[in-house]
Order: sequence, then C-alpha cells, then structure tokens
Amino acid sequence: MNWDDVRIFLAVARAGQILGAARRLELNHATVSRRIAALERALGAKLFRRLTTGSELTAEGERFLNVAERIEADMIAARAEIAGESDEVAGVVRIGAPDGFGVTFLAPRLGQLTERHPALSIQLVPVPRSFSLSRREADIAITVERPTEGRLVAGKLVDYTLGLYASRAYAETRGLPGTPGSSVATGL
Repeated sequence: MNWDDVRIFLAVARAGQILGAARRLELNHATVSRRIAALERALGAKLFRRLTTGSELTAEGERFLNVAERIEADMIAARAEIAGESDEVAGVVRIGAPDGFGVTFLAPRLGQLTERHPALSIQLVPVPRSFSLSRREADIAITVERPTEGRLVAGKLVDYTLGLYASRAYAETRGLPGTPGSSVATGL
C-alpha cells in the first residue's frame, strides 16, 4: 500500500468529493481518481460510492478511514520526532462552534491565543447541526450534544441552559406561557 494513496484517500474522505480534494492537494482530479482506484485495488475493497453530489464512504471506507487516520497520526509523530521539531504551536486549526458561543465567547479570546503563538492560525467556523470531524470540517468542535460516532476525545466544558426572554411590551401584548409546555395564543 502506497502512503501517497492513503494521503489522497484522506483528502477525498474529508472533502467529500474528488474535485475538492484535488484542489486542496493541488493535483489533477483524474490523478486523484486513479490513485483512489489503485488503493481500492490494493485493498480489494470499494472505499467510495460516487454520487452526483460527491463521494460517500462505503462501510469499508469508514473502517479504512479509522486506520488511515492512525497511519497519518503516526507519520506526523514520526516526522516530529525524527526532525526534532520544537514544541512550537503552529499551523491552522479549525474550531467549529455554534454561532452564539463562537461569537460571544470564543472570538474575543482567540486574539490572546494567537498573540502567544504567532505561527498558529485559527479559523472559527459556524457548526451546523450535522457536521463531520473526519472530513476536516473542523479540527475541534464545540457542540451541545456529546458525539456518538467516530474516534473522538470528548469532554464537558460547561453546563448549558436556555432561557425564554421577551420585552415587557411584547409580554403585555402577546402574553407569557403559563408552564414550560404550554403555548400562548398570539392572535396571528
């Protein structure tokens, strides 16, 4: 098995399409297609379903994704160890967070972090209800619900509560719910 083919597989899995992966890798899309086909032949398994909207991992592809990510992590660790790389924090990190949390809590604090680590670039991206860390839509994700799939390290940041708020004028005009499950007739 060729490491470059595995690297290309990871790019396609993360981009969700051959063309997007080709752009990211700065390769021709036909080359990416050929390399994925070669990897599938070497493994004796179909890794992607080609759709009009992109490429979707098969069950075998999902299993191989876990292996490929471990190989990638080992390659990165080996390069760092052998090259004697310092402990400098560098690179691009994509942090996915709900809009409210990202804007009101994270964004004001990210400047301090990047001042301490000038070689670090942080991209704050809004996280929709459904997203994929394995496709590199984010490297770190902050979510309301604990993830249930994938090889992820998860930890609780804080308790989260929601409240219902209204201006006094709105409440006087429209009314307030009497209990958490009740609705108010709005006259609309």
